[in-house]
Amino acid sequence: MGRHAKRPRRDVTKLSGKALSETLEPSLVLRAENTTAEEQWVTSNDLTEPGLHFIPEVFQQTTLYLLTNVNKSSSVLFRADILFDSEAGLSTPKEQERDSGGLSVEDGSECESGNDSEEPVDPLPAREVNGFVLTRTVVRRLIPRNPQLDQSLDQTCHFYKEEDAAAASTDGSSTMRRFLVVYTAHVASKEDMPYYHPVVRSLAMLYDYDTSFIETTVSKPDPGAETTPETAGGGAAAIGTGTGTGTGVLSVHFIPYPDEPIPTRLERTLNNIIEVQIRLAQGARLTETLESANHNPTKDNVLPQHLVQNTYSRLKAKYSADLCDRWVEATEPKKHVFEDIAVAAFLIELWRNMYGCVPSDEQSQTRPNNNTERKHPSEPFPGFVDVACGNGVLVYLLIQEGYQGWGFDARRRKTWTIFPKSVQDRLKEEIYIPKPFADELSPPPPPPPPPPTSSPPTSSPPTSSPPTSSPPTSSPPTRPPDDDDDKEKKQDPKNDLIPGVKTHTGTFPKHTFIISNHADELTIWTPIMATLLNPASPSPFLAIPCCSHSLSGARHRYPPPPSTHNQEQDNDDGPGPGHALEQPKSGSLRDLRKSKQDAADPNHHPSAAFLKSTYGSLTAKTVAVAEDVGYAVEKTILRIPSTRNMGVIGGRVRAGREWRALASSESGLSLSGSVGNASAGAGAGAGGGYDHKALEVVRKECAREGGVYVAAKTWIEGAKKLHFVQGRCKSSQHGG
Repeated sequence: MGRHAKRPRRDVTKLSGKALSETLEPSLVLRAENTTAEEQWVTSNDLTEPGLHFIPEVFQQTTLYLLTNVNKSSSVLFRADILFDSEAGLSTPKEQERDSGGLSVEDGSECESGNDSEEPVDPLPAREVNGFVLTRTVVRRLIPRNPQLDQSLDQTCHFYKEEDAAAASTDGSSTMRRFLVVYTAHVASKEDMPYYHPVVRSLAMLYDYDTSFIETTVSKPDPGAETTPETAGGGAAAIGTGTGTGTGVLSVHFIPYPDEPIPTRLERTLNNIIEVQIRLAQGARLTETLESANHNPTKDNVLPQHLVQNTYSRLKAKYSADLCDRWVEATEPKKHVFEDIAVAAFLIELWRNMYGCVPSDEQSQTRPNNNTERKHPSEPFPGFVDVACGNGVLVYLLIQEGYQGWGFDARRRKTWTIFPKSVQDRLKEEIYIPKPFADELSPPPPPPPPPPTSSPPTSSPPTSSPPTSSPPTSSPPTRPPDDDDDKEKKQDPKNDLIPGVKTHTGTFPKHTFIISNHADELTIWTPIMATLLNPASPSPFLAIPCCSHSLSGARHRYPPPPSTHNQEQDNDDGPGPGHALEQPKSGSLRDLRKSKQDAADPNHHPSAAFLKSTYGSLTAKTVAVAEDVGYAVEKTILRIPSTRNMGVIGGRVRAGREWRALASSESGLSLSGSVGNASAGAGAGAGGGYDHKALEVVRKECAREGGVYVAAKTWIEGAKKLHFVQGRCKSSQHGG
């Protein structure tokens, strides 16, 4: 077994070892009167797993979770969109878009991204099953990862329970509880079945549980089980692990197509379905409501999953092959290309939500249902800056999609040369020196000349003005700079802090959206940078933390936040009542290893283990700094191929509303695409001074390193190494 292979959940000693076709037999449970031979259910002892101890509610909970998270059982699938739910407990894509807020909800327009129409799909008729009664009907659409290779598939899911379960549980006449779910694909023939779906007419999962001596407990779940936030439930609603002293039997049944052979692949698929169901059920934590149990408060909480994934699929098909073919770095291209495509997809949908702007491909499209133009074909966009842009792929993708912006990094990368000249001109080899550091290290300005006067000068000598933190009246040129700015830059003493290297102090156009994607040294600076840009209306930002650094740029591990920090304001920041961090079993290396893996995995957030990890503490520190300078902060787990996938978003709602109000006015429209437009104004200078909250945070954070001056000197020395020294671990990709 490989190092990262998952331990099998099935007892393989009970399997026959024969081919499935040799062990199939008619199902004694799923039978109905007046059915043809083509409608006969079959099963096998090899498709049955006895000796399970989770109660039926847990089986139902994990089944509902797997309705939308089909990627847990198939690597070919992205997700499943809910098209209909008879209980209205699972949200459709349109309902998710409505709940996410944003421009489309406020003005009544539709937020569309590869999902232009959600045509109603009628559920297939439910089969009659002797001894069972239908309780719920769900229609879902299976979405493949590669839509160019595989087509989507609609599927009806019927939920049943034992017909006399209610009466039996009341009078105690029966100790057996049964839960059944039947899946039927919407296809006319087996030839229409996509590759990823088993070639069967219908598939069913049955869970029989003997309630003798049933007792729900709060014991610890199996330490080797796959515990996810969705199945763990996490939070105050949890009422136990759902284990009992009864015995359960899980079995798979299906209706084969006539004369269709039973291939080995079908056998592997059915066994995998059982394996996944058991693994998730053993790691589940039963909650009071099934739908809320499957909700992770930091996943898909800002943008609906389908919007981001649809855009990701489009960008991947459009750009990935070309970028990988022309890759010139020594690193593996797919990891970097796919990660930046995923971040670009999130940003495109985030900006659609905030500003109503759409990518260039959609600006000329019409609605397919009524042939009318979109309501927001080309809303103004305030521009973006990607700090520590690294290989520049993210900047390239966003510019190609029609979003104006630029990026800078401490060192030019070879990848920049593969982009068009229009993109290369927007990638700058420059070093960011925070304005508080630049002011601390720069000599004070000369005293102003005395005003002209006719009276003789006094005998007292003139005194020089003390150093001030107020920026100069005339702001530096709006970024990105041109060659014409060199003369003025040389006259500014702040630009001589690193001789021979272009530097800047974060003076961008107002309202610029700041991207900090694995920016390392700039991560904690991101909310401060955005605040100093325009104290009256701080710019929005997205920070994706990676390596932990202090404000001076030195490597630093932040302590875990207090367990009660902001607990009243955001219960998602820590474990709920009664959910303290569980200690691994004494002497078990497996338990210790698993606790460390959970701590490093943001998908286990919120948990005390995650917050105590270096990455969790860095994320919490980024959130705390943003809140200290006045931001309303949102955290979301990004669907990117990286374990460093926690996104920290600041000012999304406020900045979006302010920008749309500004852009709707006649004067505000002139700010559209204000990147490189000096008339847009420069942040701190236009604001008339630093925000005192931001400066106080800088002083407080730098105090542990000897003060702002010492931290500034450390920053300069580190910046020189980033620029002149090759081969640093993380700076080779993201250092700024």
